[in-house]
Amino acid sequence: MASLFLVAMHLTKLEMAVSLMAGFGFIILFVISSAQGGYIDLVDTTLKNDQTRRLRVKK
Repeated sequence: MASLFLVAMHLTKLEMAVSLMAGFGFIILFVISSAQGGYIDLVDTTLKNDQTRRLRVKK
């Protein structure tokens, strides 16, 4: 299967290895940030900003 990607995208084995490492790195960092609850702060901030904007419009 990997050889199919190498031929189809004209990648060298080094380029394929770098792509795979970057992909795995992204997944690992995503799992770590999700486990620490980093997304909760983002949701809270978004909801607070939305409430502030709605209160401004009503006044």
